[in-house]
Amino acid sequence: MDTIRPTRRFPFVCAALAALALTATATVQAQSSSATEPHHLKVRYGDLDLATISGASTLYGRIQGAARFVCGQEGRSLLAQQQYRACIRQAVSDAVATVDNPNLSALYEGRAPRLQTASLRQ
Repeated sequence: MDTIRPTRRFPFVCAALAALALTATATVQAQSSSATEPHHLKVRYGDLDLATISGASTLYGRIQGAARFVCGQEGRSLLAQQQYRACIRQAVSDAVATVDNPNLSALYEGRAPRLQTASLRQ
């Protein structure tokens, strides 16, 4: 009987923030045990206003999607599932820390984001 061995993904994960002209990006990376180069994906957010809850929520969703993409498939074994979840947690955590935005950090930590003071006056 043939068995399928799930690909192991280790949570060696880091994120990078690059500001190029008017385009802001965050990079989500995941290190695979079978590859010498880390997987990464740039998440662009220059089109978003992170001072608003909507903008921060949109970026958070993009970061989560990028983390799922770079961390690969979840796998069937308990160990593979644990490694996948750890990879995603670390990728999202690193990307949020790199962006260093209070509203994005609040969403990540499960707190209510701060409202933009300019929005309160309108």
